[in-house]
Amino acid sequence: MPDAQLRITVCEPALARYRLPTWQELSRRPGLKFHLEYASDGHVPNVEPVGIDAHFTAAKTLLKRPPLFWSPGSLQTLDRVPADAIVFNWNARVLSLPLAIRKAHRKNCGVVLFGHGFSKNETAFRRGLRNWIGHKADCVLVYSESARQDLIKDGFEPQRVFVAPNSVDQTEIQAARQDWLSRPADLAAFKRDNKLEQGPVLIFVARLDPLRRLDMLLDALPTIATAHPGVQLVVIGAGSELEPLKQQATRLGLNSEHAARVRFLGAVYGEPNIAPWFLCSDFMVFPSHMGLSVLHAMGYGVPVITCNNASKHGPEFDVIRDVFAAESTKPTGERGDADASKAPNGATFRDEDTQDLAAKVIDLLNDRPRLQQLAASAHHTAAVEYSIPKMVDGFEAALRFAAARRGR
Repeated sequence: MPDAQLRITVCEPALARYRLPTWQELSRRPGLKFHLEYASDGHVPNVEPVGIDAHFTAAKTLLKRPPLFWSPGSLQTLDRVPADAIVFNWNARVLSLPLAIRKAHRKNCGVVLFGHGFSKNETAFRRGLRNWIGHKADCVLVYSESARQDLIKDGFEPQRVFVAPNSVDQTEIQAARQDWLSRPADLAAFKRDNKLEQGPVLIFVARLDPLRRLDMLLDALPTIATAHPGVQLVVIGAGSELEPLKQQATRLGLNSEHAARVRFLGAVYGEPNIAPWFLCSDFMVFPSHMGLSVLHAMGYGVPVITCNNASKHGPEFDVIRDVFAAESTKPTGERGDADASKAPNGATFRDEDTQDLAAKVIDLLNDRPRLQQLAASAHHTAAVEYSIPKMVDGFEAALRFAAARRGR
């Protein structure tokens, strides 16, 4: 149907706030007529579907352990809203998924399966079941190039594996960043008033979860402080680990009545309020289980260091281009990279190795020009390479491919 709009439907387990800009951008694409069918996964709160055509149908939990689900909306939407191509969430725990794929194909509707393409707790059975379902679709869509390459190694045809790099809407982030940078005197006053001018500043911004191993960073801080006595850590976030981490900082002598090397700010809402903390920081340390927070930090031009175990992160681990790995492959004396999309934007340390974490942080803080290069590359990564339009490009390409396979 070259002259008509391509009718597309996306089925999601929830309508998350961070994902709404993606669907708004997809709905604005020329030649596409967009519909969203969403449910509620019990973990991510739904937001209002502002600016998009959407319909809610509650999902059903069939079993809690192991968690198994039924998504009536993904079946019903095919009757309610005609589509030339449809996106289903690639989750083998949704038992209605094979039936939804079959029903879509009976209606001559192209099928895209969208998901990670891997499991953090991978087993041969999970991998085999997920890939068996994946082969039933016209194509699959994953978050990262590394996941794409792994699927190709598993036997998926390269032309049937697409990438939509997981992104966050940078609109508010960039507006807050530019606002503060346009007022250098106010930013300097913020830094002075919050006693951040005494030395380097590390930052962590995310919900405080034990899997993120912020305790490792606290253990590393005394060693870091021997090389950089003025170093401070700003922790923004709430969660179950807040009190235990405060107690750990006190035990390690990081916080006392005379000095506070670790600042626990709790939850801070609104980019204008978070922005100055990021802009006064040298880089973010995210020891483990990193997700979209990496793009939040990089949106402010703040590089990120995390552990090198990809299985302990979301697909966003692909965002990190490790400066230490890059330097180890360059001839002695060669620095920088003319291509911003290839230049290092962060670093990694050996998983579960507190000493290596401390050493890498000290190494980074010892080289201010290198940190400035990392900051520039980090900002380019978030604002250009992992933008919402880039993610939507992946969705559109997959949907058009799936529709074409069905002659639509």
